[in-house]
Amino acid sequence: MTVKEQVLLALESAKGDPVSGEKLAGEIGCTRAAVWKAIRALQAEGHEIDGVNRLGYTLRRSADVLSESYIRQRLEAAGVPLEVAVMDTVDSTNNELKRRASAGERRDLCVICREQTGGRGRQGRSFFSPKDTGVYFSLLLHPDVAPQDAARLTTLAATAEALALDDVLARIADEDARLTGAPAETPAPALIKWINDVCMRGKKITGILTESQIRVEEFALEYVIVGIGINLYEPDGGFPAEIADIAGAVFPAGQRRENLRNRVVSEVLIRFMQYYREFPDSDYLEDYKKKCFVLGREITILGADHRPRAAAGGSPSGSAGPGAMGGPDRAHARALDIDREAHLLVEYPDDTREYLSSGEVSVRV
Repeated sequence: MTVKEQVLLALESAKGDPVSGEKLAGEIGCTRAAVWKAIRALQAEGHEIDGVNRLGYTLRRSADVLSESYIRQRLEAAGVPLEVAVMDTVDSTNNELKRRASAGERRDLCVICREQTGGRGRQGRSFFSPKDTGVYFSLLLHPDVAPQDAARLTTLAATAEALALDDVLARIADEDARLTGAPAETPAPALIKWINDVCMRGKKITGILTESQIRVEEFALEYVIVGIGINLYEPDGGFPAEIADIAGAVFPAGQRRENLRNRVVSEVLIRFMQYYREFPDSDYLEDYKKKCFVLGREITILGADHRPRAAAGGSPSGSAGPGAMGGPDRAHARALDIDREAHLLVEYPDDTREYLSSGEVSVRV
């Protein structure tokens, strides 16, 4: 850890109280001149640090800058065994981890960056990943599970993300209330649209892409990569026209929040790894179902290439009846439930039911 990182952590731990340069130098094991140089570098990054004679330095406000040391410290405090690497710009955090895995990386590892130049989404789509508006990170994992179970890490990630955002935003609302003296406002909740779109205020704010490498001769997982991108701030000028109707952000443009990236990434990783400890156990799906806003709603199933499997219980209340794979009445349905494999149980207008294992849906309004 650099002197600059150690100084920032010490000031953050002091929670607004002054810390003398002498004390910082003694705790870190460096000169007071090195502390002063680190303070100047932190101020240049946007951290609001005051220096007062005979009192020392006070961190008034942290800039929203990714800090590997902050995230690592939060994970260690939570007992999360995960290596972390922060990068400024990369083509894709998923691609970066593929390269590292090919080079022999065998640890569970998370790569985090400020910008992706070639971010990817599901079904070959690109993922808009500009600098300073979001945070983009991927986890390299080595679960001892059957290859078919790996896909459920996508829903696990969505659950961890939605709950983490709720928690961070609630804390920010409480902090704002303490500063202003006004009652804390209730933040908009983060909700999940099956399968893995996390949304706020009706707009998609995140993307999740899970990829795996299989040892063909054994039909066993070599590794899984779970990529997550979160739109924290709306870009200046808005999103590109082709995604403006569906893409949203946690905060509007211009509403920068203190240390938001580090807080969000840390909380998502902690919750993800807590669920992951029990994987492939599906208990996390209870939390997923509570966050999934399509249940009980009328939906439109997008695309005709889904391959549903029959629901248990027999026709007509159970298995799909004649014509279940197509027909005009198959575009609309009611979402009823989610099973232990994260399949969506739907009921069509003719009372037949099917489980959908993949695909996309939209909520009818």
